[in-house]
Amino acid sequence: MMFLRDAARRFPEWDASVKVALALAVFLFVLLMALGFSGPPALQLPARIGAFGLVVTGQLLFLWGNRREISPYHQAQQRFIAGDFEEARTILEAAPAPSRESVDALVMLGNCYRHLAQFGRSRAVLERALALNPRHHLANFSLGKLSLILGDYAPARESIARALDLGAPDIANFELGQACLLSGDDAAARRAFSFLPADYTSEQEQSLLLACYWQRLGEAEPPSTGLIAAGLTSLRNDAAKYAGTAYSDHLGQIIQQLERWQAAT
Repeated sequence: MMFLRDAARRFPEWDASVKVALALAVFLFVLLMALGFSGPPALQLPARIGAFGLVVTGQLLFLWGNRREISPYHQAQQRFIAGDFEEARTILEAAPAPSRESVDALVMLGNCYRHLAQFGRSRAVLERALALNPRHHLANFSLGKLSLILGDYAPARESIARALDLGAPDIANFELGQACLLSGDDAAARRAFSFLPADYTSEQEQSLLLACYWQRLGEAEPPSTGLIAAGLTSLRNDAAKYAGTAYSDHLGQIIQQLERWQAAT
């Protein structure tokens, strides 16, 4: 009884989609039960079987709707995906130690620090994650991305290449190509960029950067005005976010070139 009272109390907090699904399940259950006892004889048994299936479905919906709060990690993950790195960091820092010390949580926290331009904290947390699991491809990639932003291109190449060897998706070749290009190794940059999927679009900012890199490598014309307009604001935002770093300086040069191309059209 206490469980039912608690469930009823939490019902207003359920997701709207769960409420609708449960209401539909109840309606269908009543309909099938009516058919099961008073419908045509040939439909009675199938209707009762269907009604039993809806009882099971209703129980699952009931349990899901009445679930407790999600873990701090998943709360932080939702905020991180939404781009709220400050809140994601706050949640992870306040999480219980066992949850906070998982490799996935440490990597997310390290990436939050990077997005918030707290580079020393980012490196310390990512290195702790790698100490726990040296073969974690996202931890290796994240440390490589941090090194790339700080202008440490040799360690960036090493970490990102290791991440790819450990199973990171092919799109990590974008950052590997950047590290190669910015270290002056055009041939290695071409190889890395050529491994990107044929339908690679990713974010508009990365699509714009890739078009600029292929033009710099002599493999393409300057990016279209539409692509420049779509990605230029994001580039400016990243240049401001990482102000004072080698990556910000690099983006500043790219932005100046894009603005010249825009003015010439």
